[in-house]
Amino acid sequence: MPSFFILSLMGRQIHRESSGRLGRLLKLAQRAIYAGTALVVCTAVATPVAAQTLLDEQQVEFQPQQDTYTFTAEAGQAIIIEMVSEEFDTFVTLLNPAGEILEQNDDYNGTPQATIVAELPEDGEYTLLAGSFYGQFGGNYRLSVKSASDYQLVYDRALELMQSEDYGEAAEAYSAAIVLMPEDPNAYLGRADALLRQQALLQGESFAGPGSLPTDVRADIVDNYEKAAQLYGANGQGDFASLILEQAEFVRSGQTPEGSLDGAGQ
Repeated sequence: MPSFFILSLMGRQIHRESSGRLGRLLKLAQRAIYAGTALVVCTAVATPVAAQTLLDEQQVEFQPQQDTYTFTAEAGQAIIIEMVSEEFDTFVTLLNPAGEILEQNDDYNGTPQATIVAELPEDGEYTLLAGSFYGQFGGNYRLSVKSASDYQLVYDRALELMQSEDYGEAAEAYSAAIVLMPEDPNAYLGRADALLRQQALLQGESFAGPGSLPTDVRADIVDNYEKAAQLYGANGQGDFASLILEQAEFVRSGQTPEGSLDGAGQ
């Protein structure tokens, strides 16, 4: 297998631990919280989210305490649930009217905040379980349920496709998201990542780095990185924008910018 390492600047939703340069990149990435028409907004001081240990003969299961909220919605309603805290790593679970788990989320798109984007399957009263995946003692948090925008639905679909390694379809979904919200940098960054990973998957063992990329795909990846960097910079995230430009230059030239990988293996 080639030793070339694809440095992904995009986060992942499911319990990913990162270290070294990639870890620093993900910590720098700040994702926007998008507005919508509020259905229910809950602001609370969390009761202590204490660790509870359940012993089941052969294994110990770690389960944090959770706060419970309910809201009423209709079948087909598209919603976005966000649980935000500056004090602990949030975790949210959505239950259907029968009390069955529909979706859960810990870290959404590389952030420590929990977010669920969903189209509800039936009329009725839904339940939210709000807590901390790691069982910290908790603190203040904000929980909201809003109508999801078309952009949020398309962008969330792109994230799902990335997780399932359907990179070609993910790139198309990111393109659709860009049409809907051309001034948001996340979709450009995601599209570049999807195109790069698609080529690595298609070429397999023969993929040796940026030089293996078709000329048009290589230019497309660089353009998306540069657009993302421009928009992040305009939003005041200059450090992250600089890291994206390093990645763009690496893809363009095949040369790693001097000093950019310091501590990557630490």
